Amino acid sequence: MGLCDHALSCRSAPDEGAATAPNNVEDGYQKHEKKEPTAETPLDDKKQRIQWSSPTEFLLTCIGYSVGLGNVWRFPYLCYKNGGGAFLIPYGLMILFIGTPLLFMEYSFGQYFGIGSLSIFKQVCPLLQGIGIGYSILNALVSIYYNIIIAISLYYIFGSLTSNLPWASCDNPWNTEDCRVEPDSPNDANFTLNLTDFQQNFTNTSFVRTSPSDEFFRLELMAEEPDSSIGNLGYVRWRLCLCLLLAWILVAIFVSRGIKSSGKVSYFTATFPYVMLTVLVVKGVTLPGALGGVMYFLVPEWNRLLSPDVWFHAATQLFYSLNLAWGGMITMSSYNDRKHNCYRDAIVINLVSFATSLYAGIAVFAIIGFMANEYNLPVNEVVKSGPALAFVAYPRALSLMPIAPLWTSLFFFMLFLLGIGSQMVCVETIITGIMDNWSFLVRRWQYRVAAIFVIAIVGFLLGIPCTTQGGMYVLQLMDHYSAGFCVLVIAIFECLAINWIYGSKKMIGNVEMMLGRPLNVWWRISWKFISPLLILVILIFSFVRYNPVVYGDKSYPIWADAIGWMLTLASNIPIVVVALIVFAKAKGNTFIQKWRNAIRPKIDEESERRDTFDFKTTRDIGHDDMLESGRTLDGANSHLMSANEVSVPLRTLSDGLEITPAHV
Repeated sequence: MGLCDHALSCRSAPDEGAATAPNNVEDGYQKHEKKEPTAETPLDDKKQRIQWSSPTEFLLTCIGYSVGLGNVWRFPYLCYKNGGGAFLIPYGLMILFIGTPLLFMEYSFGQYFGIGSLSIFKQVCPLLQGIGIGYSILNALVSIYYNIIIAISLYYIFGSLTSNLPWASCDNPWNTEDCRVEPDSPNDANFTLNLTDFQQNFTNTSFVRTSPSDEFFRLELMAEEPDSSIGNLGYVRWRLCLCLLLAWILVAIFVSRGIKSSGKVSYFTATFPYVMLTVLVVKGVTLPGALGGVMYFLVPEWNRLLSPDVWFHAATQLFYSLNLAWGGMITMSSYNDRKHNCYRDAIVINLVSFATSLYAGIAVFAIIGFMANEYNLPVNEVVKSGPALAFVAYPRALSLMPIAPLWTSLFFFMLFLLGIGSQMVCVETIITGIMDNWSFLVRRWQYRVAAIFVIAIVGFLLGIPCTTQGGMYVLQLMDHYSAGFCVLVIAIFECLAINWIYGSKKMIGNVEMMLGRPLNVWWRISWKFISPLLILVILIFSFVRYNPVVYGDKSYPIWADAIGWMLTLASNIPIVVVALIVFAKAKGNTFIQKWRNAIRPKIDEESERRDTFDFKTTRDIGHDDMLESGRTLDGANSHLMSANEVSVPLRTLSDGLEITPAHV
């Protein structure tokens, strides 16, 4: 076994000929007497931070995180709405200028420092350490209502386990006299017009005809009343509540052993949805009218590229698909080996997410084309977006197919897997931040499991209002405000902290050290200028185009909008508040002195006053070929010895250091 497989302890020793090492050479050391997690070594020397069992597990977990429900029910609709195939041009450019650079930056950032998103900015940019708090709050809020979608998917899976689908007919106890399986005539559009968007209360009071799938969702699943509203939630739907409990239990089990368990689960959750999509595509394109639906999805309308809304929707969909500035990608990459090729993964994830969106669009519009053909209606009167597509239009279309229970159960199982893959990373981001700050939770795996189940219980209790009769009003409020403007704000602060305060030059150096080759200047320009400026433009445009949340034809009261803005600011305010506190406590008598101390990385502070180190060769230096026993580091009479040799001066690392064996 080579010396590079062991940790070495360095202690101070006078040496007149020793050269002073630059600060960046000392990165990768940790003081022995301080066992708290640091950016370089989050855990102590006896319990090192775990890593992915294989690069494949990391890649599949990130695919499961980025490829979610939005790829199935949001991208196809936006593509159709914004010029069909022409929408792919602005979306592709957004991937080039925002998606790939930011994802590569987050992967590199987390992988180099090896610590979760909650604590990483505390080490690298103390002034903006509130970004980590913002990550955790954002993921916590989204986890609450995102698990409701997973619970509804479970509800539909259970409902599909029957020979007669309950949303395929109007003969059920909850159906009204207005329910119609088919429109009264080929020109009667009432049926389709009632397959309104999920946010539109699944009804339109101007018409009296409703579909059985519409009534199943409103009257059986949610038991909505005419007077249901954000101020009148009604009683809890206990079946949906039990599904929510089951969803949280499954999430807790899947992440109970950290990446060791969630990584294994990702082999199934990240790949099986593609099997389902393939089955749906093959079946869908063979249905009557499917070609018309697919062509409606892909035929470009080039004149739409002149509309700023098209470019805005492309940018927002990119954040929605890749989960940029959520902290999840930083957390997942923090478990990577430092030599891992994160550049390749950033490219792959962007391409996979894009390809999956197109593939899902073909599956969705093939079914929509079939449905339009069945009712002799234009495709644009059938196509819907969001959960309305998943829980109203799609179930109705699948119920018209042969062996309907089979296709329906497979479809909702696919939705469940897409949702659970994203939910696992959200919860893992929260728990990793907690464990990085309170390292005693790492000592026993039971402590981690207990912490996860506490999070699951709290998430379940906070999600109960979404399972009430008016729960969709709560879900719509949270979805509209919790992950909208605030994500763009966090992204801007993230770029500011990494590229302007910590320094893009230093960051590029870190990445080049990990990859073992120089980076193109394009990445530095993108990280520092192009990406943040584009995000700022998107943020400003979002405020200009802002509309208050509505659900159907009902507007929310002022107090509900106020709560919504509180949800938005919940993940942004900590960034500003913590920055003010850190600046106020920073040493110095002048503004400049305080500013320099507030933005100074703690890693550099440790490097300057450190006199005892923990030399992690396999993790922190990353050059195993230079660390073999008996080989020189720089040819200047300095060498590393075997584990049994006496101490020898090492002049190239620090002034007056010598190496002795330790922890062998």
